Amino acid sequence: MTFDIFHVDWITVDIIIIVLLILLLIGVKVLKDKYRWRFFFSNISTIRKVDNLEDINNHGSSISINKSSLTTSSVFQQEDLIKPTIVLIKRYRKLMLLKALTEAFCTSGYNVISLRLKISKKNMTERLISDIEKEFQQTFPSVIMFYNQEGNLLSQNYIVIDVTKIFLPLSLLLRDNYCQNIILINPSLKSYNLEVCVNLLSDSNKNSKLIMIFSENLHPFFKNK
Repeated sequence: MTFDIFHVDWITVDIIIIVLLILLLIGVKVLKDKYRWRFFFSNISTIRKVDNLEDINNHGSSISINKSSLTTSSVFQQEDLIKPTIVLIKRYRKLMLLKALTEAFCTSGYNVISLRLKISKKNMTERLISDIEKEFQQTFPSVIMFYNQEGNLLSQNYIVIDVTKIFLPLSLLLRDNYCQNIILINPSLKSYNLEVCVNLLSDSNKNSKLIMIFSENLHPFFKNK
């Protein structure tokens, strides 16, 4: 069977090629935005330690720590007790933006505790918000105390950076003398955390510790206005 090049539908071929090129450009754009961060630390002085802190909270607690890691720098050990401890709260296993933030903080002389928390939405709606707030107020000092007992020099003063994208009940932390700031990155308002959001914003009017950062694009190809 011979192939007749003159009977090929070149218009259809051109359309297919154009569609494939468009899909390729879209794929490159998405991958560039999603994987623009490094997978590993480039600073050789950065030290990362992973621990299992399931026993920090009681069994009846609404908050469970799936994974905890302490990242420090061997260069700035004398400044450990001067600068506050950075506490990063996340829900996802891998987030390359957090790796970049962690390395930047450690390079500047901060100690960084990264906590991957599991918080039940059912508990957020059924249990009293005040009870969950007390659990959060106890969790972070307990984690810092755990690492200090392990021989690390961490400041009791801390800054919370929340990247879970939900409003967590952190109102009591605004009144904690050891908590210097609470930074929420791209928080999302949902029906189950509406009361939490109202309480947090109300308490923030009395205390200027709360900072909210909105940087996500509503559409992957257009910037926020």
